[in-house]
Amino acid sequence: MDSMLHKYIEDFLTWLEVEKRYSPETLRGYQIDLNQFCRFLKDHDSECLSQPDQIDRGVIRSFLGHLSGELGQQPRSVARKLAALKSLFKYLQREGFVTLNIAAYVHTPKLPGVIPSYLSENQIVAVIEKLGESDSWMGKRDLAIVELFYSTGMRVSELARLTPADLNVSKGTVTVLGKGSKQRVIPVGQYAWEAIENYQYATKHKYGQRESDLPLFLGKGGRALGQNGIRLRVKMAIKTIAELKKMSPHVLRHTFATHLLNAGADLMALKDLLGHANLSTTQVYTHVQVDKMKKAFQMAHPRAGKK
Repeated sequence: MDSMLHKYIEDFLTWLEVEKRYSPETLRGYQIDLNQFCRFLKDHDSECLSQPDQIDRGVIRSFLGHLSGELGQQPRSVARKLAALKSLFKYLQREGFVTLNIAAYVHTPKLPGVIPSYLSENQIVAVIEKLGESDSWMGKRDLAIVELFYSTGMRVSELARLTPADLNVSKGTVTVLGKGSKQRVIPVGQYAWEAIENYQYATKHKYGQRESDLPLFLGKGGRALGQNGIRLRVKMAIKTIAELKKMSPHVLRHTFATHLLNAGADLMALKDLLGHANLSTTQVYTHVQVDKMKKAFQMAHPRAGKK
């Protein structure tokens, strides 16, 4: 039988879905992390399951220690699960189920600075040129996908939801539905437009005229190409020219952001293009500027200690 904490978690997830309009992927992440906390309590302090107001900082710290010690999880994973607990208890406090958001008093583990994986300008050009060698419908589709990712920096969930109606050819923009169901308009480059138009022409020839509110990118049989299908096509495209630890569409998002900053783009403008809620999220890309400053310092300063 589910405990009181399980019921609270279900209410919390429903609130995130209905009121905050979180995506199914985000909701699944919260559910997995919070269910893991419940399993920990069942083995270590089962009374807290029926009396969530008995959960204190010691219980949460024990959970984090269990994750990093016994399970050997990385600080970033531990921090994500603590963030889920903080969101849950903030909701429970607001609803009057607990008197205090006890998780807010637990410090987040220090995270190592991680530079996102991205492709160099030569590498992304090589990927695009390789895809451009194919004259098949699938090749035109994959080229359009990669060009659009690189031109806009959109998320895979956003690209998967695109329809032809979201494309504004006259203004050269695309409208995407981001996190929290927030819309934003992103400019699209000429090469991406050409790739999209070639793909749409080939699609019309293959499947006939389609409604403008149907999915833009299709898989076999004319069905919508889902996020997993998009990830696979991007991975295969990147794998032909580069060996990276990660070869997901997010690499193209990182590439878009890195190349814009490298060319002198404004950080605030980049924040809006990426659809970030906070500037601190965008600042992960400032590694480009830091690296350039370091090189300039080492080349020019007489006391830089060059070897």
